[in-house]
Amino acid sequence: MKVLVTGGQGFIGSHVIERLLKMGHKAISFDRRFVSKKQVCGVEYFIGDVCDADAVNQAVYAADAVINLSGILGTAETLQHVPETMRVNVLGTINVFEALRKYDSLKKRCVYITLPDVWQNPYAISKRTAKDLALYVYNQELGTEIQVVRAFNVYGERQKYKPVRKFAPSFIIRALTGQPLQVYGDGGQMMDLVYAGDTADILIMALEAPKVASEVIDAGSGEGVPVIMVAKLISEITGAPIEYLPMRKGETSKAVIRGDTSTLERWLGKYEFTPIREGMRRTVEWYKKHYKELI
Repeated sequence: MKVLVTGGQGFIGSHVIERLLKMGHKAISFDRRFVSKKQVCGVEYFIGDVCDADAVNQAVYAADAVINLSGILGTAETLQHVPETMRVNVLGTINVFEALRKYDSLKKRCVYITLPDVWQNPYAISKRTAKDLALYVYNQELGTEIQVVRAFNVYGERQKYKPVRKFAPSFIIRALTGQPLQVYGDGGQMMDLVYAGDTADILIMALEAPKVASEVIDAGSGEGVPVIMVAKLISEITGAPIEYLPMRKGETSKAVIRGDTSTLERWLGKYEFTPIREGMRRTVEWYKKHYKELI
C-alpha cells in the first residue's frame, strides 16, 4: 500500500513513515518544503501546500490511502496567527477531504488526527472544526471514509524545540544546556503522555482496520500524569533543577487530559503503551546526541 502522509517530515509524521516502511508499505511525504537531511528509500517527496487544492488532488490521486497530519500547531503561538491557523487547519484539511470525495469510487481511506476538546484557542478550535466536518459532513452525509484519531500529549525523538513550545524538548534541552526546567502553574495539570511510536502505530492500525469507526478513537493510555511528575523524572535523569512560572495564555492550570481507552479497544483492540520511564529514557538519549542541531 502507498500511503500519503501530509506533514510527513514533521515530528509524528516521521514516526508514521518510519513504521510504514518497516511494515513493507510505501509512503508519499507531502510538505511545504524539503527539510530532511537526506531522502529515505521507499519515500516519495511531494512539495506542496495543503491550501493548494490542485496539489492536494495530485497527491491524493497518487496514493492508496492518506494519513493527514498537516497543520499549524501551538497554543499561545496561534493566538498571533489566527487567520493563517484557520486557513491551513480548516481550509487545507477540507482540500484533503474534498480530494477523497473526488476519488470516491476508489474508496481511499483517510486518518485525520485531532486533539482533546479541552482548550479554547485557535489551534484547538481549528482541529475541532475539521474533526466535526469529517464525522458529520464528509462521512455521514457525503460518504467518505475518514477515521478521526485523537492524539494526546505525544513525546519522543525528533520533536522540534521551536518555534512551538512542547514540554519534552523544552524540558530536556533546557536540562542539557544547564538551565532549570520551567513548569507553568503548580504543575498539577494532568497529561496523558503517549510515546510517538505508539501514536504512529495507532494511526496505522486505524488506517488498516476493517471499517471506519463511527466515533473518534482516542490514541491515549487513559492514565493522567501530572506535569510536575514529568519534570521530576527528567530532573532525575539529567540532574536539572525546576522553576515555576505563571500559566500561559490559552491554557488552564486545571486541565485534566486523559484518553478513553474503551474507544481504542472497541475499534482497534487492546494496545500496550510504552511506559513513561522507558519512553522518556529513549527520548532523552536521542536529544543528548542531537540537541545542538536544534538550538
